[in-house]
Amino acid sequence: MTLRTLSVVLLSLLGACAAGLTARDSASLRVEGQRITVVAPQGLCIDPTSPDVGRAGGFVLIGDCALFTNAPEAAAELPGVMTVSISTGGLPGDIAALEEFLRGPGKSGLSRARDASSVRIIASRRTDNALFLKLSDRAPGLIPGAAQDYWRVFFPAAGRLVTGALVAFSDAEIPDSRALALLSDLENRTTAANPVIRPEAPAAAASEVTEPAPAG
Repeated sequence: MTLRTLSVVLLSLLGACAAGLTARDSASLRVEGQRITVVAPQGLCIDPTSPDVGRAGGFVLIGDCALFTNAPEAAAELPGVMTVSISTGGLPGDIAALEEFLRGPGKSGLSRARDASSVRIIASRRTDNALFLKLSDRAPGLIPGAAQDYWRVFFPAAGRLVTGALVAFSDAEIPDSRALALLSDLENRTTAANPVIRPEAPAAAASEVTEPAPAG
C-alpha cells in the first residue's frame, strides 16, 4: 500500500473530508474539565478533523503534512503516522511507577487488542519526564498496513497522562533514532505548551494507574 493510498484510507476512517479545514501543528482539547494542548513534532501536522474526546479520553492524529492536503502530487516524507491519546485521569506518581505498572498488571493496555499475550516490550528508555517503550504487537489495529514493531512515549502534561505512538507503514521503516527524536519532540513541545499541575493527593499506587489507550 502506497503512502498516498494509505493517507486516503486514514482520512476516510477519520471522516477527514470536511471543507475549509487545514492541517496545523497544535490542537487544544478539554478532557474531563482540563484543557490540554498537543503540539506536533517540528515539521509534522495534526489532522484538523482528528481531535476527539470521549469517555476514554482525548485523541489526535499526527503525520506528514502532505497526508492532510488535497494535493495528489504532495510527497509524504514520514512513512508512518503518530497517534496521541490523553487519559481522563490516573496520572502515576512518577515514570518508574508507570513502567512497573506497564510491565505488570497494565501490560494489556499496551496491546492494540487489549491482550497482554499479543505484545512484548523490546526496549525501554526513561528520562525524568518520559517513558519510551519499543513494542512488538501482533494484534491488528485501526490503521491498515501498520508495522508490528513501533515506539511509544508516555509523559504527564496538564495533569493528564499523554501517550504518543509512532507507527510505520508495513512496507517502510522508521529508524529507532528518528522515532525517538520525533517522540521526544512531541513530549518537549507538548509539555512546554501546558501549565505544570501538581497533584493535590498522594500519588496513586501502580495498580490504580489508568491504562493507556491502545495505539493505531
